[in-house]
Amino acid sequence: MSQPDLSASRHAVHGPMTPAASGWAWGLCWLMFASTVLNYMDRQTVSLLREPIGAAFAITAEADFGWVLAAFYLTYALFQVPAGYLVDRWDLRWSYAAAVAWWSLAAAATAVAPTLGVLIACRILLGVGESFNWPCALRVTARVLPPSDRSLGNGIFNSGAALGAVVTPVVVTVLTRQFGWRAPFVVIGAAGLVWVVAWLVLIPGQYRRLLARPDRKEPGGDDVFEAEPGQPRLSGAVRAAFGSVLIVAVVVASAAFWYGLAAIWVGIAVAMLGPLMVAGVLPHHDLKGAAWAASLGDVVRNRRFWIMVVVSISINICWHFLVNWIPTYLKKERGLEFTTGNVLSTIPFLASGGGNLLGGWLARQFAAGGGSPIRARQLVLALVTPVITAAGLGVGLADNIPIAVTLISIMAAATTAFMANFFSFGQEVAPRHTGLVVGYLGGIGNLFVAGFQPIAGTMKDLTGSFTMVFVITGLAPLIGLAALLWGWSDRTSTAGEWDH
Repeated sequence: MSQPDLSASRHAVHGPMTPAASGWAWGLCWLMFASTVLNYMDRQTVSLLREPIGAAFAITAEADFGWVLAAFYLTYALFQVPAGYLVDRWDLRWSYAAAVAWWSLAAAATAVAPTLGVLIACRILLGVGESFNWPCALRVTARVLPPSDRSLGNGIFNSGAALGAVVTPVVVTVLTRQFGWRAPFVVIGAAGLVWVVAWLVLIPGQYRRLLARPDRKEPGGDDVFEAEPGQPRLSGAVRAAFGSVLIVAVVVASAAFWYGLAAIWVGIAVAMLGPLMVAGVLPHHDLKGAAWAASLGDVVRNRRFWIMVVVSISINICWHFLVNWIPTYLKKERGLEFTTGNVLSTIPFLASGGGNLLGGWLARQFAAGGGSPIRARQLVLALVTPVITAAGLGVGLADNIPIAVTLISIMAAATTAFMANFFSFGQEVAPRHTGLVVGYLGGIGNLFVAGFQPIAGTMKDLTGSFTMVFVITGLAPLIGLAALLWGWSDRTSTAGEWDH
C-alpha cells in the first residue's frame, strides 16, 4: 500500500484536500469491515437462538423476548455518547482494540449464563463494548478519507454488518446442531480476540500517528476541546444542573424493581437527553469551564445535529427491526423450521451488503459528475427511501415465502444504501466533535431501537403477524428524508477534517 505523507497530514485539516486517499486508508476500511462483521455476529446470535434460549429460560411471549433484545440496546445506546466523546481524545488504535476485546469477552461469557438474569447481564456488557465500534470507525474514516470518498469508505466498513448477518445464521446453526446453543457464543467471541491481535500488529508504526490522540500543539489539534485559558471551572450552579439530571435518571431507573426494563429505558433517556437540554438552556460561556460541557454546548446549538437525530431514529428503527426479527418472522409467521429459517434469513442481509456499497458508489459517481457531495448524497437518499417504503408495505401482502423474502431483501439493501450516506452527513455536522456527534446520533437512534423491540413483539403477540411492524418501519425513513432535504444544504455544510 502507498505510504501517507505524514508531514502534511495535519495541514490537511485546514489546507487543500488531496484528490484521492491512499491504499492504506482503503485497507484500514476493510479491517474495520472485519470488526463490524464480528460486531453483528455477536449481537445477532441471540436472535437466531430464539427457540433454544426460550426453551432454556421459559420465554414464551414475543414481547418478553423483545426485552431480551432491548437489554443490549439500552447500554449500546447509553455508552455511544461517552464513547463518541472519548474517541475524539483517545488513541484510536488502542481504544478500538480495547472495545473489541471487551465485547468479545462479554459474548463468550454468555455461553456460561446459568439464568436468564445472567444472560441479560452479558447482553448489557456486550452493549457497552459494541457502542465504541461506529464512533471509532467513523472517526477513523473522517481522519483518513476526503469528503468525496467517505460515503464509500463508510459503506465498506458498514457492509460488515450485512456480511455478519449473512454468515451468522450459518455459523450459529452448524455449531448449535453439533455442540448445543451455547457453543456459538464461545467461537464468535474468540474470533474477536483474534481481530484485536491483527489490528494491533498489522498497522505499521509509521501509520500509527494518524490514529494517535490529537496533538493539541499542532494546528487542528484537540486544543479546541480544552477550557479557555484563565476560564474558571464550571460553577456550582452549572455542576448542580448537570448533576440533578443524573440523579433523576438514577431514581427513575431504580423503579425497574417495580416496572422492569421499561423504567431503565426512561432513566437512560433522561441520562442521554437531559445533559443536552441543560447545555442548550445554559449560556454557552458558562459551559467553557470544562471540555465535555463546552463540546455539548457546541453540538446542541448546531441545527444540523437535530436534523440528524430525526434521521438516525427513523433509519435505525427500520434497520434493527430487520436485524432482530427476520429469523423469528420466517420461522413463526412463515412456518419454517430452525435450520431453514436461519439459513433463509441470510438472503436479505446478503442484499444489504450490496446496498452499502451501492449507496456509497452512487454518491461518489454523482459527485464526480459535477455535483457537490451533499447534493449527491441527498439524491441517493431520495432514490432509495421510496424503495424502503414500498417494500415494507408489500411484505404483508406477499402470498408466498419467495416473494416475501425478495421484498425484505430489497428493503434491507435500500436501508443500508441510505445508512452509508447517513453516516457521511453525521461526520460533517461538527467536524471537531465527530466522535461525540456520532456517539449521540447512534445513542439516541439505538435508544429508540431499544424501546421499539418490545413494541414489535407486542404487536406480533396481539395481531399474530408482523405486517403492521413492516409498515411502520417502511414508512419511518420518509420522515428522516424529509428532515434532511428540508434542513441541509451546501451552505450549511462543512468539509470536515481530513488528516491524509
